[in-house]
Amino acid sequence: MILPHDSREMVRFGAPVERDELEPGDLVFFNTQRERYSHVGIYLGEDRFIHAPSRGGHVEIASMNRSYWRSRYDGARRIVFSLR
Repeated sequence: MILPHDSREMVRFGAPVERDELEPGDLVFFNTQRERYSHVGIYLGEDRFIHAPSRGGHVEIASMNRSYWRSRYDGARRIVFSLR
């Protein structure tokens, strides 16, 4: 499976995951541009995720408990890849 680059396309893959059931590796989606699923990160555990905050910016680890991210959370997906 090839995962698309665009976050709005990524949300179509995998299975929805409730926030209280997140596991490391799940994709977490946020509304950062007044449009659903406009930003995506990878859940790390302990309410943290890794993401690139802006094009050309540095990758960082952020807390999903910060009010900015908590208010923009759109959901999560679990992508399962099979190894051949």
